[in-house]
Amino acid sequence: MPSTQSPIITLAGLHRALSEQRLDSYTQESDRDEVDRVARYMWNMALSSALHSTLHIFEVTLRNAIFNTSVKLVDTSKLQIPDIPCWLDAENSTLLYENERAEVRRAKTYLSTDAQRRTPGHLIAKLTFGFWVQLTARVYNELRADGPRLWPRGLPYVFPFKWPMSSKKIVPDHGDREMIFDRLHEVRELRNRIAHHEPLWDIDLQTRYDRMLEILGWMSVRMHEAVSALDTFPAVLASGHQPYRPSAERLLLGKPAP
Repeated sequence: MPSTQSPIITLAGLHRALSEQRLDSYTQESDRDEVDRVARYMWNMALSSALHSTLHIFEVTLRNAIFNTSVKLVDTSKLQIPDIPCWLDAENSTLLYENERAEVRRAKTYLSTDAQRRTPGHLIAKLTFGFWVQLTARVYNELRADGPRLWPRGLPYVFPFKWPMSSKKIVPDHGDREMIFDRLHEVRELRNRIAHHEPLWDIDLQTRYDRMLEILGWMSVRMHEAVSALDTFPAVLASGHQPYRPSAERLLLGKPAP
């Protein structure tokens, strides 16, 4: 039987590095000891890591779908576009509200000065997920005369498997745009939780994940199928924190791996 090794770090050391308050938030009444809360912290890191791939696919698919739709709907014939050849960078335009215009200006500062890299595609990649979520807000619907008037007429372009273009019976309305905005805001909140290293294990992750995949399927059935077939997140979520207990014991107690 392998002998006990020296602990890699003490609980006090973890408290100094991560804060006692942070670790305590991973405690449950049923825990056997402090090892369980550390194992739950490890599980939370694994959940965050597993979600990254799905969020990546979701975000890139969404921003491309919204931008490609906007190109179809926004009349650029009278816009002054001196730099990036797309409506997002139009000068003296009322198409975007100030917060979104500021986002475009910020994104442009990260672009190369090489004219070949100052393209719509490079600009799109630099804009935040929050920017694209905000473009689905009420202020960008077709009731605003001086805006891009994206919604609800753009919903069948962005979400063709929810509102088929050829259907005369399934026609989106302003309530559908509001539903999309709320759903995307939920995904954004989940993304921000991961970015700020917040707990995920104590929220209804399964429902949020299912809703995110549902929206992905509304955009692309094939991408939905690909994520569903390859994603490791469901298994990580179902496992709970117990599979991470041996690693936590190795850290705190010096127990060798089984």
